[in-house]
Amino acid sequence: MLILPLYQTSRYAGVFFQQTNNTRSLLIFGGLIGGMVAVITLLNFISSRTGFSMGGSKNGKHVHYNRRLFRKEATAIGLSKKQIKCLEGLIKAYSVRRPYDLLKNSRTLNNTLGKAIRDASHMEAPPSVIESRKYELFQIKQLLERMEPTNVFLSNTKEIQLGQRITIEQETGKRFNSLVTANLKEFYCVKVPTNAYGESIRWKKGTKINIYVWNKGGDEVHFISKIIGYNSVKKITSIILQHTKRESRANMRRFRRKKIQKPVYIYPIRIVEKADGRRIKKEAVVERSNGRMGNLVDLSAGGCCLNTTKPLKKGDLCKLNFEPIPGNPVTTFGKTVDIQQTSRIRYNVHIMFTRASSKNLNRINEFIYDFT
Repeated sequence: MLILPLYQTSRYAGVFFQQTNNTRSLLIFGGLIGGMVAVITLLNFISSRTGFSMGGSKNGKHVHYNRRLFRKEATAIGLSKKQIKCLEGLIKAYSVRRPYDLLKNSRTLNNTLGKAIRDASHMEAPPSVIESRKYELFQIKQLLERMEPTNVFLSNTKEIQLGQRITIEQETGKRFNSLVTANLKEFYCVKVPTNAYGESIRWKKGTKINIYVWNKGGDEVHFISKIIGYNSVKKITSIILQHTKRESRANMRRFRRKKIQKPVYIYPIRIVEKADGRRIKKEAVVERSNGRMGNLVDLSAGGCCLNTTKPLKKGDLCKLNFEPIPGNPVTTFGKTVDIQQTSRIRYNVHIMFTRASSKNLNRINEFIYDFT
């Protein structure tokens, strides 16, 4: 609350309370004091309603968090009222220092959503409520990822600064922290990462790995670089990587895909027509006796690519069983949208998911975003 101090010195002591017969002057003075009190009360009310108490960051500059402005910007991006309310709850629950960064595909967003998803897993609530909460958080991440602007700083790996901290992701989905040890015209180098036991992680020459970098504004930038070799840079064992341009947003799918090497069980689905009085009722029947094995190639919340020797026909429906994370089985239903022959007997089959529960989609997203 704002307080209006009253200073009394020997010079002005008693002036405000001096007796006078000038009634008009007293009324004017009283009106001024009353007006000041009204203004102060109004300012306190506006401050409490718009929330100026928490600091934030907008366009790289420090600004006060304004709830009304936050909601306006979130709505312009395309977030629903429910999603905006969810983010406001995260700001308060985790004391987010840069609230406006939650409206971008940023490190602040990833860290905050990661905490919220982990906490949701330990909620004392029915499983359906927990899965619904996690599903909502992943939807926010997916929407903001799709809305990432194309003119973000760092258009190629030549612009990465020496000493820049990065994240390396291998095909299995595991992530490792590293940093840039050199950046030359022909190639750049990053420190060889280590696992939980302190052992160096190495890949074969020619392997493509995912590199995630955060620019000055906190936005996540993704590169796919090929390993050229290994060398020591200033006594630091480093990976030599080929320069690459930032992946264009126009070429990215609606949902982020991630490389995966896991077995998958494929069961064709046959549509059977049954008479129901005068009407013909269609029923989907899973042909368990006609199941076949395959290997997942990549995975997203919207579909997958798998490799098999017994492909389904384009347009066929199927049921899939797989485990992106050990101990967390997933069941989805899908439709074959494309088939590509990769060898004399093997085929890549692209499947679009047509139905999956929130629980199964959450398990897929937990693998893709590695928040847990």
